[in-house]
Amino acid sequence: MTLQLPTLPVGWQLFEKLRQKKAVYVDKTQYLPMLREAGDIVFCSRPRRFGKSLTVHALDAYHSGRTELFRGLAAERHMSSPDFTARPVIRLDMNRVAGSDSLEILEMKIKDVLGDNAKRHKVSLNWTDSAGALFSILRDVHEVKGKKVVLLIDEYDAPIIKLIERERIVFNELLLAKTRLVIREFYSQIKSAEEHIEFVFITGVTKLSRMGMFSLLNNLIDISLRPEFASFMGYTQKELEDYFAPFILNIVGKRGKDEKYLLDAIRDYYDGFSFDGKTMLYCPFSILSFFADVQSFIADGQFANYWWNPGLIHSSGNSSKTKPSLSISSRASE
Repeated sequence: MTLQLPTLPVGWQLFEKLRQKKAVYVDKTQYLPMLREAGDIVFCSRPRRFGKSLTVHALDAYHSGRTELFRGLAAERHMSSPDFTARPVIRLDMNRVAGSDSLEILEMKIKDVLGDNAKRHKVSLNWTDSAGALFSILRDVHEVKGKKVVLLIDEYDAPIIKLIERERIVFNELLLAKTRLVIREFYSQIKSAEEHIEFVFITGVTKLSRMGMFSLLNNLIDISLRPEFASFMGYTQKELEDYFAPFILNIVGKRGKDEKYLLDAIRDYYDGFSFDGKTMLYCPFSILSFFADVQSFIADGQFANYWWNPGLIHSSGNSSKTKPSLSISSRASE
């Protein structure tokens, strides 16, 4: 009899889709109210493919008061409290504006992102430049909804990072400098529109001091290395064993290996992130990809570096991965 396994949301960013499809979700929603308690403007950096975008979408659903998506999750209790207030959310995915080849394209892409938010809240986008447009949408949504706005910025540093990562032959230092000025002015509106904003959450892969955001926002709280948020994103060993138990048992049954032995091997290959020097974490993308590609692993016992090369997974279950040195079979002879 074939074991029916839950859906694995590999690469999914939409919290709504994940919950509606009943896909595997490692519940991190206990941190959502904690973020608001941490400060008015909160920043958290995490590596790529670590669940930042999914977290931003979960925060969007949480602050929007979509209680149906949180049934059975830790945040449900907070949302049912009389102290909880749903608020209008402006969500900016800065990946959508990254890699712009000119300032005109950059401004147009930012306009598109803001335009989507304007449609969502049924306000007009008073467009002058990107900075002015951000201020106007924050002000207008506050006035129309009668509530201060929650602003969520996903991958705030993407417009700069994508330019820095370009090959030398296409790298444009002048464009980078001008882009930095545009983005800096854009983010400066957070301070200008302070009276219209209830809470701001910002994610990115690093803290770019030269962008100026962190000097402009002098009340910004950086939780990236705070112990209480050490496992805010990423999977702990307990979460791996609890949420992925059916997948682990499936491998044990088909590979004929001891469960502890398998868990040790997975930990040796995929565990290793830490943001407090104590709590060890797995990258969510690597673990989801590993279990999604499990037929390939069952066949040859080889682990793959999915974080570095996300194109390894094939829908057929076969993998074109280059086989690394660590495998169940090789470790069995140690």
